[in-house]
Amino acid sequence: MKVNTIGIAFMDKQATIEQEDGQDVLVITGNFVNITTHELTVPPINVSLSDIAKHELYHWSFAPGVPTLAPGQSASFRTRLSSPPSAARHIELRFAARAN
Repeated sequence: MKVNTIGIAFMDKQATIEQEDGQDVLVITGNFVNITTHELTVPPINVSLSDIAKHELYHWSFAPGVPTLAPGQSASFRTRLSSPPSAARHIELRFAARAN
């Protein structure tokens, strides 16, 4: 059972492959929403690509585009990766752990 310790949930995630100058580009889009009753700082988003056996092939982080979210507020995100690994079959999105 997964527990959301950040208080921000991903929604409407989509991944597509686009062509740019003859090269594959993985485009990941979606939204995230503050599911708490107080304002939250939005941490960086970590992306992990893994193969069919769930072995990580590549990972990166990106800034979410907004510094904070009010209760119930949502924001959209978009990230891209040129030439993604051809063996990638799974995408995992998570927020970076907050510093204590």
